[in-house]
Amino acid sequence: FTPIYNNNYQLVLTDSHLVIHVEMVHDARIVPIYADADSARARHKPDAIKPWMGDSVGWWEGDVLVVETVNLHPIQSEQGQIPLSPKGKVTERFQRWADDEIFYSFTVDDSSNYTRPWTVENSFRPQSRIYEYACHEGNYAMPGILIGARKLEREQEAAAKQK
Repeated sequence: FTPIYNNNYQLVLTDSHLVIHVEMVHDARIVPIYADADSARARHKPDAIKPWMGDSVGWWEGDVLVVETVNLHPIQSEQGQIPLSPKGKVTERFQRWADDEIFYSFTVDDSSNYTRPWTVENSFRPQSRIYEYACHEGNYAMPGILIGARKLEREQEAAAKQK
């Protein structure tokens, strides 16, 4: 799903799995890929098991990788950007449109929270790197680091003028 910010992803695809690494808090979803939709859906865990980030399975429909997620963990269901009931389902689709673009969509189907299914579409484009997620609020070392760096710059500038 698309988070509010820090929405940088690293996608790793093998013959049997898709790994989606999210910059935000370094979450990683590992999605097993099956031969078809029926085989994949048969591998969903029992409803009593609610993994963090949900129970995801995948399959190919032509050149589109489809990922279906059910049984989202209750904390994520209640506090996430997209509220889902215990019966909610999210279906994601990944399709390469160009060498530098993956077309992505997800459909939320949850009759307990929404009057009908709804879909979001987005394009993923490559970035040079994924960064470490870190907050600096309350980082009391930062002023000292910056003061030290500015002092070093002044000293280097003064030394250059003396030459």
